[in-house]
Amino acid sequence: MNHNHRLGFQRLAEVLVERGLVEQQSVHDALAIGEHGGLAFPEALVNANLVADWELSAVVCELYNLPFLTVEMVEPAPEALLGLSLEFLRENALVPLSRHGQVLTVCMPAVVPAEILGLLAAESDCVIMPVVGTVQTNRRWVGEHLEPQAPLPSEAVDLDEPGTGWSSFLDAADAQVLSDLDEDNEG
Repeated sequence: MNHNHRLGFQRLAEVLVERGLVEQQSVHDALAIGEHGGLAFPEALVNANLVADWELSAVVCELYNLPFLTVEMVEPAPEALLGLSLEFLRENALVPLSRHGQVLTVCMPAVVPAEILGLLAAESDCVIMPVVGTVQTNRRWVGEHLEPQAPLPSEAVDLDEPGTGWSSFLDAADAQVLSDLDEDNEG
């Protein structure tokens, strides 16, 4: 979108200070955390309780004239994830909501820099339509849906070997059923 070039942390930081929502030094510290590979600016603000998550999202909506839509309000479509780097989405707490042709709607954790959306656009070959979510709901959704799967065991288990796998499970279930039948017949 044309207005994505304006998305960034610096202007948001200025507005938060101008409105008296966060002190100048706190904003400076939160920006520094993000620049040194720590949490992104919005996450640093919310996690340090410098500004409420909803209040931050409201300021972002007003500042950038973007709609507010959290993953609690709409269920993300599974096909929106197709072809996207899950690591990139996890790293930036981005939640793809829907894909309509070459348009990908993405829920941001309050805001991400335009460069991040530009990388996503290049990777997906889509036009990115950002919407404003909250830091905490995005992180929660990412944690529940995009966490890497546990690696498979390095040694394969022989499922036919006695005492392992399904055969052991089914044998135990059969024994329990037979035991229950015997008790019913005795009583």
